[in-house]
Amino acid sequence: MKYRDNIDENEIIAEAKRDYQAFDYIYEKYMPQVFQYVMYRVYNRETAEDIVSTVFFKAMKNLNLFKWRKIPFSAWLYRIAYNEICNFAKKEKKQEKIRQNILKEDPESTYEMNNIGEDKSFRFVHDYLKQLPLKDQDLLTLRFFEKKSFTEISQITGKNESTLRVNVHRALKKLESIMPEEVLNYAYRQISL
Repeated sequence: MKYRDNIDENEIIAEAKRDYQAFDYIYEKYMPQVFQYVMYRVYNRETAEDIVSTVFFKAMKNLNLFKWRKIPFSAWLYRIAYNEICNFAKKEKKQEKIRQNILKEDPESTYEMNNIGEDKSFRFVHDYLKQLPLKDQDLLTLRFFEKKSFTEISQITGKNESTLRVNVHRALKKLESIMPEEVLNYAYRQISL
């Protein structure tokens, strides 16, 4: 089903609640944005594809639960993605413990490295970003790599804008404290481009 670009999103979502074929438009419109966000967070194409599939499956399955409440539909999708990334991180943490135990028993074991994302500035700070708590990683990714406003981040996370500003500031300070000065200066130049 093909829609004009100027059609009201409310109409499309209402149609998709009655006919799942209308969900194709929603998928085509939002999948690239959601995929980019997930890719920034998990930094692995296969994993990102799996998570995005789950996000859109859950969105389609639960579309009848979506209600317009002064937040855009995209914020609802980002929130589902955020939750799926958190679920992935919990599983990954458990798997990492298992890997570490295997490495202790068999130091010859090797593991495949993750695929590298395409954004140079993100790739550059990724190793440092991974050292921060998950909530800080999410905030910095949404703010600086997804270029979301504090209003949009508030809609995605459900947190107050002023609280988010403070949290982003604190997360930046944590990141600055673990990055060498030359790396930090380069990262700031790349992010501000």
